Amino acid sequence: MPRLRRKPVDPEVLHARLDRLVATFDVSTISPDPLELARRFDDPLDQEVAGIIAAAFAYGRAETIVANIGAVLARMRPSPHRYLLTFDRAEAQKRFAGFAHRFHKTRELVDLLERLAGAIASHGSLGELFRVSYDPRDADIGPSLARFVRAIIGARRTPALDYLLTSPDNGSACKRMNLYLRWMVRRTSPDLGLWTFVDPSKLVMPVDTHIHRIATFLGLNDRKSMDWKTARRLTDRLSLFDASDPVRYDFALCRLGILDLCSRTRRKENCDVCMLRDVCRFPVT
Repeated sequence: MPRLRRKPVDPEVLHARLDRLVATFDVSTISPDPLELARRFDDPLDQEVAGIIAAAFAYGRAETIVANIGAVLARMRPSPHRYLLTFDRAEAQKRFAGFAHRFHKTRELVDLLERLAGAIASHGSLGELFRVSYDPRDADIGPSLARFVRAIIGARRTPALDYLLTSPDNGSACKRMNLYLRWMVRRTSPDLGLWTFVDPSKLVMPVDTHIHRIATFLGLNDRKSMDWKTARRLTDRLSLFDASDPVRYDFALCRLGILDLCSRTRRKENCDVCMLRDVCRFPVT
């Protein structure tokens, strides 16, 4: 990464700018975002299923994710949850024939759906499985997430399932699963707030390339790797601004990257109007 401008940032000013940013981006600015796929359904049971499928495949361009996984969920209508209650692998292979999202194809999708169907058959819903996986005594959501993923995947692990359902057990930043937990747990829009038994303060920031880059520009990140330690450290720093809900900053910060308002290359027309410009240490070019 290019050398950052060494510029002291007043934490109170940064806090104010981040809060203002959060107020700027709301559900009206959601598209394109995988979360909109879960919001297409009204029943919480369907939102849980649509959410985890959308999150599992939430890599690559947001527009492509919404298009590809939107097509999958359309084939599971009127209810993704009810579809999984009567899941049949042979039928699913025909129903989803031709599916492709980057390097995952029909077989990997059907493997994921089969594991989700098994979890629902055992527990009634994904929310109930997370309830039995959750321990409020844990310092953060990591151990609960690891138990949840282990219960879904079971003994028949595959590289594809390990990729789609990331776990802190592997040291991963778990961007996509932390994203799913944000959607399910946080109480305010655009998130769904379905799992009210989970304390939002336990959530960990979903760290992708956008969040990693922007957090570095803001002096909130000093680690080069995108792993669980980085996600945990960034969450700790954001908790200084909101200890009860540090992950509430994720949606707005990620919008800057997804909408190409903050890119790897400095663009004066964007930087001049950015509300974070006086707390940013954009690389010297």
